[in-house]
Amino acid sequence: MATTTAKEATAFTKLKLLTWKNFLQQWRHRGQTSAEVGLPVLTMSLILILRWQISPQYRDTFLYPPMPASTLEHSTGLLANMRLTNLTFAYSPRSPVLEDVVRSSLVNLISDNAQELLPMLVETIPGLVDLLPPGSWNQTLAEDMLLSSIRVQAYDDSGQLTGLYVEEETTRVVLAAVQFDDSLYDCECGHDWMAGRAVRCGVVTMSQLFYGCATQLPRDISYSLRFPERPRTFQFLQQGGRSWRSDLLFPVFDTPGPRAANSPQGGNDPGYVNEMFIALQHSISMELISRLADVDLSGYQVNIQRFPYPSYLEDYAVEALQYLFPSFLMMSFCYTAVNIAKAVTLEKEMQLKESMKIMGLPTWLHWTAWFFKQFLFLMIVTVLIVLLLKIPWFTTEDGISGYSVFTNTPWSVLIFFIGLYAACTIFFCFMMSGFFSKASTASLFTGLLWFVTYMPSFLLTLDVNYSPAVQALTCLAINSGMSYGFGLLLAAESSGGMQWGHFMDAPSTDVQFVFGHVVIMLAVNCVIYMLIALYLEQVLPGAYGVAHPWYFPVQRSFWFPDKSRSSNVIVPESNASEVVKENDPTQNPVGVQISKLTKVFGKNLAVNELSLNVYEGQITVLLGHNGAGKSTTISMLTGNIEPTYGTTVILGGYNLSTQLKAARTQLGLCPQHNVIFDDLTVEEHIEFFSRLKGYSGPQLEAEIDLLIEKLELQDKRKYQAGGLSGGQKRRLAVGVALSGGTRVVLLDEPTSGMDPSSRRALWELLQREKKDRSIILTTHFMDEADVLGDRVAIMAHGRLQCVGSPYFLKRHYGVGYTLVVVKGESFDERECTELIRKYITNVHVKEDRGSEVTYNLPSEYSHCFVNLLTDLEAKIHNIGFKNYGLTATTLEDVFMSGDKAGRRVTGFRLLWQQVVAVWLKLFLVWTRSPWLVAMQILVPLLMMILTLSVLNVITTLNDSIFRRELTLNEGFSRTETLLSYEGVVGELAARAARAYAAPFAEADPDSTALQWVHSQTPGDYYLEKGQDVSVIATMRHTNLIGASFNDSAAVAWFSNFGYHDVAISVAGVHAALLRALVPDASLVVYNHPLEATYEDQSRSGIRIVAMTASSADIEDVDVQRTSARVESRAIANTKYRRSPYTSIVVIRLLKLPIRKAQ
Repeated sequence: MATTTAKEATAFTKLKLLTWKNFLQQWRHRGQTSAEVGLPVLTMSLILILRWQISPQYRDTFLYPPMPASTLEHSTGLLANMRLTNLTFAYSPRSPVLEDVVRSSLVNLISDNAQELLPMLVETIPGLVDLLPPGSWNQTLAEDMLLSSIRVQAYDDSGQLTGLYVEEETTRVVLAAVQFDDSLYDCECGHDWMAGRAVRCGVVTMSQLFYGCATQLPRDISYSLRFPERPRTFQFLQQGGRSWRSDLLFPVFDTPGPRAANSPQGGNDPGYVNEMFIALQHSISMELISRLADVDLSGYQVNIQRFPYPSYLEDYAVEALQYLFPSFLMMSFCYTAVNIAKAVTLEKEMQLKESMKIMGLPTWLHWTAWFFKQFLFLMIVTVLIVLLLKIPWFTTEDGISGYSVFTNTPWSVLIFFIGLYAACTIFFCFMMSGFFSKASTASLFTGLLWFVTYMPSFLLTLDVNYSPAVQALTCLAINSGMSYGFGLLLAAESSGGMQWGHFMDAPSTDVQFVFGHVVIMLAVNCVIYMLIALYLEQVLPGAYGVAHPWYFPVQRSFWFPDKSRSSNVIVPESNASEVVKENDPTQNPVGVQISKLTKVFGKNLAVNELSLNVYEGQITVLLGHNGAGKSTTISMLTGNIEPTYGTTVILGGYNLSTQLKAARTQLGLCPQHNVIFDDLTVEEHIEFFSRLKGYSGPQLEAEIDLLIEKLELQDKRKYQAGGLSGGQKRRLAVGVALSGGTRVVLLDEPTSGMDPSSRRALWELLQREKKDRSIILTTHFMDEADVLGDRVAIMAHGRLQCVGSPYFLKRHYGVGYTLVVVKGESFDERECTELIRKYITNVHVKEDRGSEVTYNLPSEYSHCFVNLLTDLEAKIHNIGFKNYGLTATTLEDVFMSGDKAGRRVTGFRLLWQQVVAVWLKLFLVWTRSPWLVAMQILVPLLMMILTLSVLNVITTLNDSIFRRELTLNEGFSRTETLLSYEGVVGELAARAARAYAAPFAEADPDSTALQWVHSQTPGDYYLEKGQDVSVIATMRHTNLIGASFNDSAAVAWFSNFGYHDVAISVAGVHAALLRALVPDASLVVYNHPLEATYEDQSRSGIRIVAMTASSADIEDVDVQRTSARVESRAIANTKYRRSPYTSIVVIRLLKLPIRKAQ
């Protein structure tokens, strides 16, 4: 078939061709395609079922009753789990004044809650009432018994409080610690500090001197209430939050309606009322106020009351979906992600990617086509998902209609975000494909890491306040970023949905990492994943590519390659003058001109100044043992690797050093393995590669028809390549190399795996197709080289030994003829040799092996062969031989003459050589990869250290250790506090109201403002203002607290949308009462939880780490044994056989010192 010239295909044409190929392969896998579409739709349908089961409903206005600030009514469940007969309160620093304050506070607290505590005391001491004299049991006696059972423990300073809750049992005994300023330590406890003998106090501070060394309370006083960092509701009852959330102001995700709607006291997260924090805060603060003002306030009531909440549409599904929806979406895309990574890696595994690259397909087009196809496909899935999420499927029994999963968020925002996630998924799969050379391995690890990348999202739900930088790093894991993004989208549903232009709006003042940041991080992920994929493509190209060093991005030669191929590498002088070479055929034009082609790998000279001409219309056969340099030469001819120096020019004009792209359009390759697409038909293969060469229209149709006919695959024209036999696949692979009018064809063992008849048919095809082509063929079949080779080139040790026609080489290396005599039982070798010497005087025995004797007969004595053989047959019985044969010199004799093999060893020497070889292999692997030995020794230790460090970080990062000032001064912004009073001007209510308002007058009104409420309570004002739907979402973070005063009582109002609203509100009322009575005094309260890490958790963590480290060592042993078995199987079919246990035994011996080191 004569070749024709076609115009090179444009990049856009190649992109369309690759996209066509990718979509065609996708279509051929109809089951997989249906699953990739159906699984996301089915998964999202489960979300619809959840949405249907949890329907929204209208809730009436929530009105909450007031309750005393000192109440313990809601804490009986906790008290029942505590040691009431041994209950302890701690305080610091040690001081009679402070101890008197604490004891008096406890007396007031118990007196206010005697009705709730008495039944619990009776249950704690069985038979208590029966033991007392009749009529002696009364409330006063019970209170005295409670007070006598409560101990007050003093500590010298705040440092001694640190280890208070180390033991879990302590949390059941010590209710809380009250920490005052260390300057209040009593220095006069039996010591003459003026005489300089302050042994227990240390240095005396000025504040101690001023206040008489803590003999009286200062006017500016502050204290911290220190409860266990884990609230007892969580610890005892496994309910509520697992910390005090002292580093946060608001929940990360808002939900519609009031938080803990059915709890007048504000619920259990963090549960200030239920944990008895408010009761103790109120008792201590009121005691301090009474002492500083010298006023009895026992008759002045302080209540707490939640702001009412207007009627609203309650939707618990939004809260549930914040945790469930991301996991469902992650699982719905998992199957698709695995298939993408598998498909991309499969092309690398089957050498399809490298072959297309050699035939003129740029790498960037390969990635672009894959992304284009996958993105279009995933966008179809995205649109279907958004349809399910946005269509208002549901109507409630109450007549509420028009609601969906995402009722308020626009369609476009959902399509944009899921589409961005889909794009990030594709790039993630590209990155994963770069790590592996096997499609099955890539799919396995992609599936595993797909779930692993979702795990960091759980960190965002823990009670830890991570910085925006940590949250951004967490979003580098694709599914964690998606999870956090959808959490913010669902949170925005309660306030009108996520709208364009509001991506950078924070849902609360605590949240600094917003939806816009998630979008940015997913876009950054796309770039990072693709850069890693491109990097791995160069460093880990697979079994058929050439790897660059890991530091190649910083090499100048990578960005600015030297087109001249000059090199300073010192190369030994070649044996060009010693090459046995036949005169070049002058009648044929040169198709491939190789000039001094050299390749050096490190210190290894793979090809040494190879100079060879390949002529058009001829087949040049390249022969050589393994390691002779054939594969390296082929790789340089295809442009797969760059030569150290030397040039190659094809078709008289394309220099591979400077015109590689143009040269590849004329290059066809048939590798040793079948490089075909199993899902494309025979016709589609020829069409694809012909189009890649620039063919189109009638020229393309003629090429397809003619080539299929030449390949004798007419009846398989519409068959998919995966269903062809081995011989038919090989013929198709050769056809791919010949398609598109390729003028330079490289065939690497094209007939391997074919039966004799198929080989003969392929020989005939190549003989016909060599016209106008330059064909380079490698083979291990000498008869194939003899039949097909117009010229044969033999290489050894990277050098060209000889080149010429088979006849020329046989004549040059030929030893004449070979006479083989088969011995009989009475064979006389001396008589046989003497008979032959009568005709050929200088004959000698070439080989005497077993039952055969071989003689070399020089060709110049060929005229004597007739008489010799006649005489030999006549004396068959005298000599005692059975038969004989006479053959001419073969090409295999020439090949062996060009590169002689060494002598084989057998027996014990062979076994010892195998043992030495295995030891040498392992030694070289370990010395060249020192990280392997280091990993085996250090990995268990590093895993122990790393895991324990993670446990320690998780413990130390717990937000409850943060010290929270119970005011609006820390972290809040744009708040509006409500205030009202009723009473006689000049009385306590009026003074307290003015004292409450005074700090706001001095503050920045844009940061914190005060709203006086006249003729109504703050609760009524809040409810009236909240009727406006447009402002209710804003009120969650602005109207947090309030206060109302009258002459007999005060009410601390709180909204409960913030975690600390109730404690801040109570502290504000107390501070106002103090300033109303003592204008120059101040009172500040802190919530500073105490660390509570228990020893049992550390022990369990160590056990987990120990098991993990042990598994690493077991895995290493299994890998070594598996490697040995695979290696044994790999050589099982060769002539150099050894026992499969040789490697295992040697490896075990070598492992002994490593195990000792571990």
